[in-house]
Amino acid sequence: MNRWHTHYLAHPLYRPVRRFVPALADWPGQTEYDALLAAARADGAPLPDTLRFVCELEPETYYEAHIGATGEVPTRPQNGHDWFNALAWLAWPQAKAALNRRHVRAIARGEIQRGPLRDAATLLDECGVIVATSDPALGQALDDMRWQELFIARRADWGRRIDAFTLGHAVMEMGLTPHLGWCGKALILEVAPDFFGQGDAARQRQLDDALAARLDDDAFLPRPRALCPLPLLGIPGWWPDNENPAFYDNTAYFCPTRRAKSPTVSA
Repeated sequence: MNRWHTHYLAHPLYRPVRRFVPALADWPGQTEYDALLAAARADGAPLPDTLRFVCELEPETYYEAHIGATGEVPTRPQNGHDWFNALAWLAWPQAKAALNRRHVRAIARGEIQRGPLRDAATLLDECGVIVATSDPALGQALDDMRWQELFIARRADWGRRIDAFTLGHAVMEMGLTPHLGWCGKALILEVAPDFFGQGDAARQRQLDDALAARLDDDAFLPRPRALCPLPLLGIPGWWPDNENPAFYDNTAYFCPTRRAKSPTVSA
């Protein structure tokens, strides 16, 4: 994103973050980033007390270790990747803090070079999409990569028994130029049926709470393969071409290859 704009916020991909974006005429600077945090805190977001997005900061230690020790998130000016990272912190404050704690714990154990645990945390942080479902069969269809069932036979269940909530800031950045082949990494969380009758903010808080609690247990999400591939252009309402069932016949994108199973997690 070379030129500042927020037209992308209309897409469902950005639903978790759109309420945090103020009307800005240009890229945010330090003053605007500070104002973003102040507004989110005033609205009750459970952000870490020391959290601050610091422009042009070059930490002297590892990125995650610096955040854990100081609360300062290095944020490059006029950088879409870092802009979406800041928005992800506002939308997922507890989960993002838990991801940071996971990195800090691993580094303290000597995992300086990333191993499976830190790789999984990084993949979720960058490319993660939380898929909430009240029907385990839908979660299993995703885990089994049964795209015809998930996106065609059970299409009417999207928004009613299953839905996708973007966490990964790299996915948000890539959403500026969507293309065939564009995928996220899905983490499936089971929710109660009444979840889908709640407002956006309430659902977001519930998922954030549930995810943070699980991430504080290092037995949860122990390796990258615990996340499911999710072809994002297949989600109903996310891409106009998927209104035609033939769109899902593209097996290069909707790959049917079986993968190692990962358990669905209850929220």
